[in-house]
Amino acid sequence: MGHNESVIDRPFERTLKGAIFDLGGVMTEPLGRHRETIVDPVQLDLLRFFLNEFRDVYHLPTGAHDLHLLETGAISDEEFFARMAARYIAAGGHEAVDARIAQHVVFGGGLPACGAMIDTVRQVKGAGYRTALLTNISRSGESVWRSLLPVEELFDVVVDSSQVGLRKPDPAIFLLTCERLGLAPHDCLFVDDMRCNVDAATELGMTTIQCHDPVTIADEVVEMLLGRAAAAEPESAGAGQ
Repeated sequence: MGHNESVIDRPFERTLKGAIFDLGGVMTEPLGRHRETIVDPVQLDLLRFFLNEFRDVYHLPTGAHDLHLLETGAISDEEFFARMAARYIAAGGHEAVDARIAQHVVFGGGLPACGAMIDTVRQVKGAGYRTALLTNISRSGESVWRSLLPVEELFDVVVDSSQVGLRKPDPAIFLLTCERLGLAPHDCLFVDDMRCNVDAATELGMTTIQCHDPVTIADEVVEMLLGRAAAAEPESAGAGQ
């Protein structure tokens, strides 16, 4: 599959009433772009260590790993990266590394928002769809998404994993989001960059899109929900679903 291709799971044709969007990699530029600039061998080794842990545990809906604890609000960012750095050293043959460096290696300097996706959500909401932001994020995450996006303008509902104590791909967090939107899962489109999250939402009956490139997917969402090209002028009010 090419980088700019998307995966759309549409169990059957139906009229959708809501759209649920992930934060990182959907409402922002693809995650981890900063990692392409890392050349320091110690930082590269630390990054490999993190990515191996991420690959092994992210897809589990719940658990006792620090990533699960971070995203359900049980530990802070500082605790997470201090403990990750300690595990890295304990794994053997590694130099000591400062937790702040570990955090920079993983997250870089921030999450640049995707203007195309912001415009898409604005159009979708303006057309009468119910909209939600559903994110796996740490306790400090609220300051992140509030600084990135005009949240109140774009979303009827925000479900933050660290605030509700649930995380994707646990089906319970998808059902909670739908409940807060006042919709059934089959009424909703879900857009996320992680395949395991897309699969979980599909199992619940949602129409889903896996996002590899938010600019491309922004166009696809407009075409799917509004029936026109993203660059086209919005139709007159009253086109809500």
